[in-house]
Amino acid sequence: PSEADLFGAPASSEASPAPAPPPPAADGGGRDEAILGGARGAHPSGAISAAQENPLAIGGLAYLRALTTWNRGVPPSSWALSAPLLTDLYADARPNDRVRAYALGRLTYDPTVPERAVESLGGRAEQTRVQLDQLWLNFDVERKVFVTVGKQHVKWGTGRLWNPTDWLHPVRRDPLAQLDVRTGVTMVKAHVPWEARGWNLYGVLVVEDLAGRPGAGYATLTAPEPESPNALGHVGVGGRAETVWGPAEVGLDAVAQRGHKPRFGLDASFPLGALDVHGELALRSGKDAPRWTLRPGGDRRDLAAWQAGEWRRVTPAVMAGFEWAWKYSDEDLIRTGAEYFFDDAGYDDAHVYPVLLASPLISGDTRAAYTPFYIGRHYAGVFVNVPKPGSWNDTSFTLTVVANVSDGSGVVRLDHSALVNTYLTVETYVAGHVGKQGGELRFGGTIPPQSLLGTPSFTIPTAVLDLGVALRVTL
Repeated sequence: PSEADLFGAPASSEASPAPAPPPPAADGGGRDEAILGGARGAHPSGAISAAQENPLAIGGLAYLRALTTWNRGVPPSSWALSAPLLTDLYADARPNDRVRAYALGRLTYDPTVPERAVESLGGRAEQTRVQLDQLWLNFDVERKVFVTVGKQHVKWGTGRLWNPTDWLHPVRRDPLAQLDVRTGVTMVKAHVPWEARGWNLYGVLVVEDLAGRPGAGYATLTAPEPESPNALGHVGVGGRAETVWGPAEVGLDAVAQRGHKPRFGLDASFPLGALDVHGELALRSGKDAPRWTLRPGGDRRDLAAWQAGEWRRVTPAVMAGFEWAWKYSDEDLIRTGAEYFFDDAGYDDAHVYPVLLASPLISGDTRAAYTPFYIGRHYAGVFVNVPKPGSWNDTSFTLTVVANVSDGSGVVRLDHSALVNTYLTVETYVAGHVGKQGGELRFGGTIPPQSLLGTPSFTIPTAVLDLGVALRVTL
């Protein structure tokens, strides 16, 4: 700490340098502004501004949680307990206004998971996990092209609950999660702003597999096939144009990678009276997983009655929604919104869910077939956010209702957060599962004997209520 921090700066002294900007948000929002802000300033090449007198910022996040679920017919002493502890540590170096280096590592530890635990479907449950979330360098070329190289987050699209055009994340975001724990993707991104039109053009080269498949061929003596994720021919190519047409903002993007069908996206947002309307259209051929269909005359409850195939047609996905803010006093407001999501590659029959869960065992295909909030054909969601109501300036509430319209199940969740002791945020939530039993969001019931897996009949308890509490401190 400086002398001014220890003893207080004299009234006549000059203002202290501005603190380093915060790290990019985990969900990708505002990342380009955070990276490129001030990049078009009038500093001479290599000059260090007052804000960069301390060019290295170090910080992070501590996020401790405890989660449990009340299942029907299960005594409280047997409710499942999870206590994932997470910490993020970052280093943000800005030696001048044209170069930036950023690294963020993550450590996750759950004491409720045994060291050598194996999940019921064969996947490993890790007690301790160390991940690299971000590691990138940012620089400009003649102050006209802004390049970011490395593992980074790039979010395309406008959705809040559903984001079908988020092509550059192989894992779909959980719309109910308070912290997006997905890691970044390794790529090269070039940003060219067209200031005369207010447009932004982006180009990307994606090194990782867009479907999240692991690499292969490192231990072989022969060269990997072009379709292999660690082959040069597997590098993906994509681009995006963000345009402005009057009050509307329109984005158009596309991504292509060997081994996957090309993907195209269109998103838009515009004001309509007091509403902020937004939507997305995604065009691709199926999903990054097998398509399961029922054999003629087969029993829907028998895993052996389903067969895996590949997608042969274009399957559009559409999201449409709006947000509205109501200012009910000089300092207080309520934000509310709704979204509808249709996925032509989704399923109408809830009997396929056990098949999707057991897909790696049945077909040997390691691609994730069960993707929560993206396996049905029709979804709808509503949210109401009440930040700092009245004199409760350190408290916020959020009510979210999400429904799988295709199978008639849903979840109602109330989140509460309060800031205490200036820096500690206490978060709690309660979520109730409603609707049809056996649906995606109220999964449970009796599974008949399965000859394919050699398992007798067993019962999956139906979830009734989820409870959670978390402590968050920004380091």
